[in-house]
Amino acid sequence: MPTAYDNVPYPSAVYPQTHPDRLATIGHLFGLTPARVESARVLELGCGDGTNITAMALTLPQSQFCGLDLASAPIRKGKKVVAALNLANVRLEQMDLLETPADLGQFDFIIAHGLYSWVPPEAREKILAICRGHLAEQGIAYISYNSYPGNHLRDLVRSMIRFHVRQFPEPQEQVRQARILIKFLATAKAKESLWQQVLRQQFDRIQRYVDAGFFHDDLSAANQPFYFYEFAEAAARHKLQFLAEADLTDMQVAGLTDEAQGVLRNLEQCNLVAREQYLDFIEGRSFRQTLLCHEERALERDLKPERAQALWIAADSRPAKPKAGLTGPAIEDFQRGKAVIATSHPALKCALGLLGEVWPRRVHFQELLEQARSRAGREDGGPAVSIQMDAQDLGEFLLRCYMVGFVDLHAHPSVFVTKPSARPVASPLARLQIQQGPVVVSLRHLTLKIEDRLGQELLKLLDGTRDREQIARQLADLVQSGKVPLPDQGAPVTAPEQMEKRLREGLDHSLQNLARLGLLVNPVLVEKIAGTIMSRKRTHRTQRKGDLDRR
Repeated sequence: MPTAYDNVPYPSAVYPQTHPDRLATIGHLFGLTPARVESARVLELGCGDGTNITAMALTLPQSQFCGLDLASAPIRKGKKVVAALNLANVRLEQMDLLETPADLGQFDFIIAHGLYSWVPPEAREKILAICRGHLAEQGIAYISYNSYPGNHLRDLVRSMIRFHVRQFPEPQEQVRQARILIKFLATAKAKESLWQQVLRQQFDRIQRYVDAGFFHDDLSAANQPFYFYEFAEAAARHKLQFLAEADLTDMQVAGLTDEAQGVLRNLEQCNLVAREQYLDFIEGRSFRQTLLCHEERALERDLKPERAQALWIAADSRPAKPKAGLTGPAIEDFQRGKAVIATSHPALKCALGLLGEVWPRRVHFQELLEQARSRAGREDGGPAVSIQMDAQDLGEFLLRCYMVGFVDLHAHPSVFVTKPSARPVASPLARLQIQQGPVVVSLRHLTLKIEDRLGQELLKLLDGTRDREQIARQLADLVQSGKVPLPDQGAPVTAPEQMEKRLREGLDHSLQNLARLGLLVNPVLVEKIAGTIMSRKRTHRTQRKGDLDRR
């Protein structure tokens, strides 16, 4: 039978917090020994059209991915994309979770994003049972769900809009009427009250939703939030324990009073679930992305600096002052977005400066340590400091930065390039997606929107067969034909040679921007993917021949 997701497809998307690299990094920090990201087995429950794991599979050709979903239309759509990309390491299946076979296999990472709160109770139990029965010994499961107390406000509005839209059978009209109702309720009183503020906040939230997402998330019959302790108890029934949140910043107490921080730290020592629950009460949390592992695994809650030494680091950090003194003893501020970190340690300052220079490339801890020490002059006349001591300092500093979201830690090196090659190659998935519209997925597992028409055409041309001259010439042809407008940059040009010259001059900048967005891939990876596909095809043919011989 067709489902609501067959009739109204959920928007295709990727979720960076579900990536095996993120899950393996957090598991490693808390004392697990997760599978290597580049050779992992990954299962996604409720995968939709599989965009999330298909994007992962493209950059991890030696890993295996399986996606299950009840709706058949999204699965058919996803299979077409997998076939177009010629990926041999992705399997998408239309399947009812309650009928999942016992021989499904073991997986290093299991993902259930946007599923747990939107299915009946028996399906929720099945999700946890699958995590217990099919998760490898050192495996990690990701489950997201709506949470209380924050969702109480959302529930109030949801009950009103569901009452209103029940008279309209068509999904599009339900969405339109729901938006009209909330706007009407939020602005109905001449004098704003606390209740009107709540309604206005919910109206603002709904305005950020695309129609299909709003329809499934707020208007669906099933949408059950949970207190964290309730979810933890359900997981414990299946012999699963709380590992962490997929975003460790959600577990931090920064911004709380000293008294509140003291209470939560005391709770952390004796009852971690209670600590998280009281933090939810304080924050009014409405959504959680919880990581689970087997209850038999012994975890290390005190993060050890030496664990950072096996990881890769990335951060678009920069000194707050243009001419900051990185090698001296003065305290310097570094910025990343709106966040600010201050340090006076020369090597640490040099480390943050280096990360900003090479962003978005990931730098291995040892490389970062050696280059930071060299830049700080600690080996050329500086005070003698042992490598072990420097490593400890750097590891502790990076962990503190990671916990507040100032640096990114990774269990796997980057697969994208930060410097365009002579014949640039863009992500095959992004080149496929740009044919359908402006939304693409980067090799950093982020969703991007390329609104510039010339940028869209440039992305289509980056298949590795053209050098810069050929790319500029083809873009000039598109502009001359009137198919693509030339960006407004200074005096208008009409002569073909002037147009091509301008495009050639701006091409390097455009390619560098694409590289910084994580859209350019190393041609070697493309060859590796092709080699993996051919190898698997040969293996499949050999197996089939053996089967025929036996017959």
